[in-house]
Order: sequence, then C-alpha cells, then structure tokens
Amino acid sequence: MVAFFPSVPDNLRSWALAQPVFFVASAPTHGTHVNVSPKGYTNANFAVLGPNQCAYVDRTGSGCETISHLYENGRATLMFCSFGSSPRIMRLFCRGRVIEWDSPEFEPFLRKMKLQKVDAARAIIVLDIFQVQTSCGYGVPKVRRIVESEADSPHGPGEKTCDDDDDDGEDGIQRQRRDIGVAGFEERPTLQFFNNKREREGTAHHYQAEMNTCSLDGLPGLRSARRDVGERLWLGDQWFSISYLGLRDFEFTMDTCSFCLMDTIIELVGASEAKEFG
Repeated sequence: MVAFFPSVPDNLRSWALAQPVFFVASAPTHGTHVNVSPKGYTNANFAVLGPNQCAYVDRTGSGCETISHLYENGRATLMFCSFGSSPRIMRLFCRGRVIEWDSPEFEPFLRKMKLQKVDAARAIIVLDIFQVQTSCGYGVPKVRRIVESEADSPHGPGEKTCDDDDDDGEDGIQRQRRDIGVAGFEERPTLQFFNNKREREGTAHHYQAEMNTCSLDGLPGLRSARRDVGERLWLGDQWFSISYLGLRDFEFTMDTCSFCLMDTIIELVGASEAKEFG
C-alpha cells in the first residue's frame, strides 16, 4: 500500500542506507530532457543527516544534468527500491542545492556526512526532504545470491510483504546488506579507478571543464568548470536568462498570434455564413 510521511522514519533510513543503488531524477523548468541518474557506492557517498535532509557526493562524470537543474529550479526526487526479499519502493521529494568542490562549505560538509575524501568529487548535493512516499515494489525483480529451498508463501517464494518492519540502526543496515538481493550486487571498480587516476594526475578539473559546463538543454552547469574555461559567471548567467527567456517570450508571442489569427478566421467564416443564410 502507498504511504506518505513528512520525514524519513528511522527504519526507512536504515533501509535506504543498505541499498546498493539509488536513482536521482531532475528536470529543467523549460526544456525537453528529463534526467534520471543511477548512483552506486551508497555506503561511501550517501548520508542521511536528519529526518528531512540527506546528501550525496557527486563524482566527476560525463554530464552535469542534476547540477544544472538544481541551480535552475532546485527540484529533485531520489528513489530507492529493494532488489531483495522485502519489496519496497521509496521516493524522497526534495529541494536541493549544490556545494561545489572549491566551496568553503565542501570539506566541513563532507565531515558532517562522516565520509572520507572522495577522489575527483565535483560537488556535494544537499537535499531537503519535504515528503516521503513508499509503495510495494512487487514489480521490481529481486536478485538472488544462491538457490535455496523456499517455503511456501502467498506472496511468492521467499518473499516478504512490503509491510514487514525493518530493523533500524547499524545492525539493521548490515542485516539488510546480507539480504539475498543486496548481496547479489557488486560495485564496479572502473569509476573509482579512473577517478583515482584523474586525482593523481591532476586532470579531473580539465575533464570537468570539457564536459560539465552546461546541460543537454543548454542550462549553465558546474560553476568551477565554467570559470576554468574563462567564463564570467555573472555575465554568462545574465546572457542565458535573456536568451532563454527571450526564446520563451518569442514562442509565447507566436502562440498568441496564431490563436488570434485563428479566432479572426473563425469569426470571418461565421459572419460570411450568417450573411449567406440570413
């Protein structure tokens, strides 16, 4: 059954921290792309800081959709789903902000998250949660570690109901990580390898400057990357606002003119028919 909460209960906090992957969704106010990004390394990158706040470390990647969207409108949704024996989907509806790697806030906030230094991290995404939604995840497949003899269950072999209570605290997190589905996941070393390599060689910021200056819809991206390519941020932001809003105003004007023209044509046709039959 679907349920809503004003904040994250303790049992859902421990359950979220035990999941091997979560998803981040965001979108521009105007534009064609709605972005969804999978995030791994939950135990090393993600933290629940309170009933209504969570954060994750955003590693260097080939795109910067979430960062661009948060700078523009602050909207984001996190989704966790169980791949183990206890089905569940949880969505965290949030307002977010970006703390970039060169901000004075970055290191103190990383310590607040109780996380170690992350190589080639470009930002911390801080999310204020205003609503939590849970639902049964029976449509999500589960991953099995081994084939085991399974007791009969009206919910399917070896499956629990989505209303089963979870243990909170560290013991609960470890127990859930040993669950069949969670234990079936293995983190890929590739991202860590390349980020370590970029950190050692000092090339992470060059890559960010090449790939992270704007979103797919042309929204301004990572500010440190924009500075690295010589952009004046204030001027760039103003130019984007003028050009982007100008385009929206042009589209609105064209739509209005089209509507007025169609309305005039309908009136003329109606008047002509009335004159003919009147």
